[in-house]
Amino acid sequence: MPDPFDPAEFDTPPPADPGADYRVLLDAMRQAGADGIAQQSAALVQKIEQDARQRLEWGQRMGTAVDDLQRAAGQLQRVSAGIWWDRLKEWLSAALIALALIFAAALAYQWAKEPKIERQLYGCTARWDAKTQQCKGDWVPLQAQ
Repeated sequence: MPDPFDPAEFDTPPPADPGADYRVLLDAMRQAGADGIAQQSAALVQKIEQDARQRLEWGQRMGTAVDDLQRAAGQLQRVSAGIWWDRLKEWLSAALIALALIFAAALAYQWAKEPKIERQLYGCTARWDAKTQQCKGDWVPLQAQ
């Protein structure tokens, strides 16, 4: 005659749903005696404790991973701000150099436009400002007489 209590049917792992664990226990209580219920209950309690420990360890690992990600994000933000600041300084220095070149070119143009050494060979086409010693018009070569 077959044994009414077959321990092989309790070897399957409990489902992921915690409520399903209790259904297995209730089925075991209906089918087995007090010894079977005690064994099944102990196995179920061990499985629940093991799952709880695994969830705790997983939570701790995930917490550590989140902390590492936040730390890396903070470092990335600081590096990004540093790169932005460096780029801004590069652009500002390039703009200052460009302005200095434009100013130097404007001075050179003004200097080349007004001959100062050969003033007797050139004449001013407009009004001469005696105070600043500058011609308000253009310089033209004088005709020899």
